[in-house]
Amino acid sequence: MRKVIWWIISIFILSGIGFRIWESRQRQRITYRREATVTPVAVTQPRTGGISSTLSFIGNIKGEDQVQVFSEAPGKLIRYTVNEGDRVNKDQVIALVDRSITGMEFEPVRVKSPLSGVIGKLFLDQGSSIALQLPVAMVVKMDRVKAVFNIGEKDLAKVRKGMVAEIKVDLYPDEVFKGTVTRISPVIDPLSRTALCEVLIPNPKHKLKPGAFAEIDLVVESRKSTILLPRDAVICDLEKNIYYLFVAEAGNAVKKEIEIGITASDTVEIRSGITSQDKIIIKGQHYLKGGEKIEIID
Repeated sequence: MRKVIWWIISIFILSGIGFRIWESRQRQRITYRREATVTPVAVTQPRTGGISSTLSFIGNIKGEDQVQVFSEAPGKLIRYTVNEGDRVNKDQVIALVDRSITGMEFEPVRVKSPLSGVIGKLFLDQGSSIALQLPVAMVVKMDRVKAVFNIGEKDLAKVRKGMVAEIKVDLYPDEVFKGTVTRISPVIDPLSRTALCEVLIPNPKHKLKPGAFAEIDLVVESRKSTILLPRDAVICDLEKNIYYLFVAEAGNAVKKEIEIGITASDTVEIRSGITSQDKIIIKGQHYLKGGEKIEIID
């Protein structure tokens, strides 16, 4: 009888222990599930600043005016009166040409600069024969220069005279030069499907050299003070053709539809849908649908 009672007591004790173990595991599972529904995210606040949309091209620097100078008569070069890089005035003598014929003597031909500028190139050596079609020198206007480049047909409608341009050259990699679109060719080259464009650039210190390679950015659109976010924060729904993001509010992820504006590199302008005080989710947003519990992490 005692053995039976002992077995009964043992069964009750073991059952109680088993129930406690089962209950503990169930609590752990519930806690795990609760924790699993909390999505870790990182957030940022929108910043206010300026943004620009640009079109990028490559081209070359040319003088505002650059002309080749010819002698009015054939002969031999006596000498140049200037050196490359010298400033010259309009009608200044830059070379003397001997046009003497055997048995006859003439005054040397004075080759004059047709404009005020800088001597860009002297083509001949002293004593060289000069023909009428052979250039003696090149004179360049360098106080202002042009960036010359071609615009593809698809971008042509976006470009207009007066647009601001930003120019960079290899010689000054950390400096940006400002210019203005002054000429857009009215015709498209049928072979390249491009149109020629020119940007006029102030060049008072003659830093920009004719012949230099140039990178040109045309500012298509710009805003000075607007709400900006990292581009990765914004999600595009292609089926509905909308943009949205998630805002952290009271420990929850709130989905908000937005209107975007200018996009530049890794930054996007937000035209409507949020305020500058909102906490925007920038990491973990692709795991959200809206309404989830979230935990903000550093």
